[in-house]
Amino acid sequence: MLETDVRSRVRLTRVCCDVPEAVLLPPGVAEMLAEYRRLHAATPIDWGGENPTGPGRDYGRWLNLRRLWSTVRETGSWPEGVRRCLPDPLPCGLVVVTVTPSGLPTTAGPAPRVLPGAATEIGVLIDSRVEEEAEVVVAGAAHRVGPGAVALVLAGVTHDRPQCMIGETQLSVAVPTDVSRLRLRSGPISRWAVTDDRAEGWFPEDRLRKWDFHGRPFFHGNDVVLDVPAAPLTVVCTRGMEFDQVTATVAPRPGEEVEVELEPARVYDAAGRGWYGGDLHVHMNYSGDLVCGPHDAALMQRGEGLHLMNLVAGNLLGARIYDREAFEHFAGEDLPWSIEGQLARWGVEFRNDLLGHFHALSPTGPPVRYQTGHERSEHPQDWPPNATACEELRGLGATVGYTHPVFSPLADGTPAGAFVNPRSVEARELVADAALGLVDSVDLLGPNDAAGTAILYHHLLNCGLRLAATVGSDVFLSHSRAGNFSNPPGWARAYADLRGEPLSVAGWQAAMRAGRTFATNGPWLELDVAGHGPGDVVAASVGTTLSVSARVVGSGVEVLEVLGPDGVLAETKGAEGGELLTELTVSVPMWIAAQASGPEHDSVLGPSVFAHTSPVYVEIDGHGVARAGSARWCLDWLNRLEALARAHGRFDTEDQLNDLLAVLDAARGFYGNLAEPTDRG
Repeated sequence: MLETDVRSRVRLTRVCCDVPEAVLLPPGVAEMLAEYRRLHAATPIDWGGENPTGPGRDYGRWLNLRRLWSTVRETGSWPEGVRRCLPDPLPCGLVVVTVTPSGLPTTAGPAPRVLPGAATEIGVLIDSRVEEEAEVVVAGAAHRVGPGAVALVLAGVTHDRPQCMIGETQLSVAVPTDVSRLRLRSGPISRWAVTDDRAEGWFPEDRLRKWDFHGRPFFHGNDVVLDVPAAPLTVVCTRGMEFDQVTATVAPRPGEEVEVELEPARVYDAAGRGWYGGDLHVHMNYSGDLVCGPHDAALMQRGEGLHLMNLVAGNLLGARIYDREAFEHFAGEDLPWSIEGQLARWGVEFRNDLLGHFHALSPTGPPVRYQTGHERSEHPQDWPPNATACEELRGLGATVGYTHPVFSPLADGTPAGAFVNPRSVEARELVADAALGLVDSVDLLGPNDAAGTAILYHHLLNCGLRLAATVGSDVFLSHSRAGNFSNPPGWARAYADLRGEPLSVAGWQAAMRAGRTFATNGPWLELDVAGHGPGDVVAASVGTTLSVSARVVGSGVEVLEVLGPDGVLAETKGAEGGELLTELTVSVPMWIAAQASGPEHDSVLGPSVFAHTSPVYVEIDGHGVARAGSARWCLDWLNRLEALARAHGRFDTEDQLNDLLAVLDAARGFYGNLAEPTDRG
């Protein structure tokens, strides 16, 4: 992280979205957002019974939700999971009240600062250590807690009333603080984080308040003003994965306005090399504790330096198709805030929780259905198969990519891990639809398990299927604190090589269809095979020697690998900013890809560092790779899907089930032809 003088000067550019409101918000879209605000006011977080977030939704303000859910699964106990995940020391704004036979001992993290005329919330975690139900009064309200249970209570405090009654004790739980003002300037729109000396985030009034995977606050702009406490502050500025972070510290005096101008340094310039990054799976509104409008989405795209953003209309669990009105108004058009080098479109996430979800980039009109298989929707049956929707949306000009394919590392060598939860969101029909030529790409990054998804991807490649490596982050712009889901758009993205052409949606789609892509959540990753890049086909003979180079730039990479059908072909460790050179002698048809990986890193907004190219395909006498072992693996997958559909599918008639079985049988024909004892490659 770079340090800089807070007075460093940079040129300002005009703010985002200098577009008439009537263009951004035509009547149907304005009415849609007004309805969302009514729903949000009535039921914050859950807009009408569609988002059963359970007891954990408020805990994310103080605990790491990813660790919490993992610990709860390990222990089988929600209270024990919460106790094990409590940080030591406690975070700012959290008070823990332990119910014991002898009283209510209390511990607390730092008290949050609160400005004149403002209010804040604290969390009071009631932790019962007694064998009978207990009652604890917090801020005048009685809360009953079961034996050995925990409960999180939110309490409001103000500058004038910073105390809270807990039981019979009045505690000072906030610190009244004088107000100062901060003015933040950058050249292009950037992502900012402002935190005080207690790690609390501060925001401008007109920006959505969001926190990323690491629990850090963020908002976007290039000339913003915000009220802050007269206290030590840390300001961080970046502009997405192509830029470093730059940091300044200030300590404004009461009533003082302090100006901070920052300009993050570039790590790499993708567009300068002819590559453009896209996030193919972004939800503008998806229930949640915020309502996101087009201006908010545009600010985030600009501030992340994201070249292409595919906003998707999709349902959650019920019949409501979030952002449908916006999609249907703007379908097939660049969105009003698009400029040269940065485009946004509306697309679709087609959802079925038995068969899988896929995104469609820029269809020219709405599909007949946006989802199937959700009980409270207009289409509760798992029918028709996803293949029907893939074919329909491709007919509307969209590219199709299966998203968040696998949530298991698939470490046992079988597909079993992808079938543990009967109604999940894993890409189970992908294996069939890809064999039928209905799929353009596989998302290697998002809220999925990257290692398990790569295993699935490699098996499909081993069967001769030429699928691009892409990314759909699946972020929810209307959620403030939800781990990966509340990250900014483009925290992971797919880069596409447009071969010197200016950015256009059609050009990006053509590159995706051709496989000229790589997927990353940070590192820049290059692959060259005898002068060819991802998506290219190399004609070779038995005994041909190919020079291969892989090059990576970016933080957190510990291993750089060249991969093929049989696994790792070459590797180097400690490869941050490194290059791997090797030569391969061809004996059978193959594919060659590069992968860079590393553990969790501060600069990456996910659980690990990961990048993976689409392959270069090596043919011999016109034949591509065809591995019988992978074909049998895919047949195993299809058999598991049929068993799952028979046991858990929602079908009104036998004919509906048979339609799915017909898709699986057609795919079995493809893989069965490959699953012969003798491999070509």
